[in-house]
Parts: sequence; C-alpha cells; structure tokens
Amino acid sequence: MPRLKITRAEEAEGDVKAVYDAVESKFGMLPNLIQGFGTSPVVLKAYATLDTIISEGALSPAEREIVRLVVSQVNQCTYCLAAHTLGGQAAGLSRAELLAVRKGESENPRHAALAAFTKSVVEKKGFVADAELEAFRTAGYQDSDVGEIVAIIAQKTISNYFNHIHETELDFPPAPEI
Repeated sequence: MPRLKITRAEEAEGDVKAVYDAVESKFGMLPNLIQGFGTSPVVLKAYATLDTIISEGALSPAEREIVRLVVSQVNQCTYCLAAHTLGGQAAGLSRAELLAVRKGESENPRHAALAAFTKSVVEKKGFVADAELEAFRTAGYQDSDVGEIVAIIAQKTISNYFNHIHETELDFPPAPEI
C-alpha cells in the first residue's frame, strides 16, 4: 500500500495535468509511479524533462533500457525492474538478454560493456577505474555516452528511491527473478 499521497488523474491540474496527459498519450496508461510523483510537481516535471532529454541522446532505446535495468537491479527497485523489463522488450531485447544485463552481463559484447560499466558506476558511486572506462571505450562507446549514462542513472535513482519510500503499487507484470 502506498505510503505517500497520490494525485489521481481526475485531481490533476496545471503542469501536473499536462505531464499526466503526455504520459498517458505515450504509454496508454498513467503509471502509479507518475501518480505518486504528481503530489510533487517539482519531481514530476524533473523526471519527465529528464526522460525527454534522455530520449534525444545517442544511446539507442535498447541501450537506455539496459542502463535503466542495471540501475534498478543494483538499487533493488522492483517497480522499475518491472517497468523496464517491458520497456526492454519493446526495445527488442530478448528475455535472456534482459536477465543477463541485470547481472551486468550479456552475450552481446557491446551490451556487456554497457551493463558492466553502468553497474560499476552505480556500485562505486562514479569512482570507476581507468581500466573500466577503457573497456567501455573499447566496446565502441564515446566519452559523451558516459554523460548520458550518468543522466539515466540520476533519473533512475529518483524513481528507485521514490518507489522505496512510497512503496509504489506495482501496475506492471513483475520482473522475473534472476
């Protein structure tokens, strides 16, 4: 049961309603996380703005979902794991790939490097070794991709921590256990 107030669609006004309408138009539903964020227009707008900016980056939709899954796995956020399992499927990732990247692995060398680097950034709070950064670059990633990954980590940290505090009710199928 949610521990914080929820702002339902019928209660939303102004900027909150505008974000709700955009999210519902994009996903065909208004996720419980967004309704939880709606009580704080600052976090709702920050999250939505980051999402728009991130979607304009160089990382592919599948790569963005890999980063989101890894962050959510490290942070143990069941809500975001469920949401981004669906997102990863929509981006073309197989069930096996989704499970592998949550462990920081993949049979795809580029995805493996992305997952391992992201996992290291989160676990080490950004203090990655030179060898980890070099392995990331060797897989074909650019220094500019590091900034995008950090932006996605920031966005996922917002939602992961919020979900932990709020105990957001799951409205997606649960992610499989790894």
